[in-house]
Amino acid sequence: MNKSEWDVIDLASGIFAPSRKDVVVGAGEDDCAVVELGNRFMVLTSDSVRESTDFPPQMEEWEKGHMSLAVNLSDIAAMGGEPAYFLYTISMPENFWPEEFFRGMRRLAERYRVDVVGGDTDRCNELCVSGFAIGFSERVLLRRNARVGERVYITDLTGKAQLSLDQLLSGMSREEIAYPEKLYTPEPRVEEGLKLSSLASACTDISDSLAVSLHQIARASGVRIELRSELVDLSPLEEFVRRDRAMELFLYAGGDYELVYTCESCDGMEIGRVVEGKGVFMDGKTVEFRGYRHF
Repeated sequence: MNKSEWDVIDLASGIFAPSRKDVVVGAGEDDCAVVELGNRFMVLTSDSVRESTDFPPQMEEWEKGHMSLAVNLSDIAAMGGEPAYFLYTISMPENFWPEEFFRGMRRLAERYRVDVVGGDTDRCNELCVSGFAIGFSERVLLRRNARVGERVYITDLTGKAQLSLDQLLSGMSREEIAYPEKLYTPEPRVEEGLKLSSLASACTDISDSLAVSLHQIARASGVRIELRSELVDLSPLEEFVRRDRAMELFLYAGGDYELVYTCESCDGMEIGRVVEGKGVFMDGKTVEFRGYRHF
């Protein structure tokens, strides 16, 4: 059976269609589920990471704790939400003791006033962490709200995490790679998401690739997104690779956890426009639906 994670998401969306009136966004529709609570919204998300596929070589234990929380907070940020609570499920090998892991998680949680309120532990042949985060928003940002005529922005240039991983796998030490902080301690864009909640129309975080995220917005909103290469400053990547590789990283690399959003006029790196039609294009050429695949 040659099925992808996107097929699983589509399957879940059909089987678990919401029946309660207070569910605004259900399974598989966006970065988070959304439940209406009076005059505000509760946003809920879960994400998982594991030793063999998500933790790069030379990563310290506290950084694994940081990342396990960061990937969940990034989803909350993409909805324009303020994170509040976090639960973990940790399956760990016998020789793993989670003290430094928990300390790394706590440092990030304290920065964004998140309470880690417990979870579950189990044994496994490798470290696997599943998280569940809850936040709140006065106005949620949804992928389906992009409007024709808006500009497309990102919070920072994508591709830095994959560039650094490529360097690491080529034999460099973590002290030598270009952007170690992007690879080992990605920062969820919580503050930016909160600011955008009153300004942007559509938003999503960039975890699998910019291309995947743009296709998700275009499909959900029923629009076409046109990127313009002259707007994109690739110099932070071109210091280390040729331009064609830099563009490949920018469009198709995963692991950056930036935000991409549409707005009439916002702060950020402008990369294109929302127009009538379907799909995602760069200088008139098709941008593929391609990026990091979990399976």
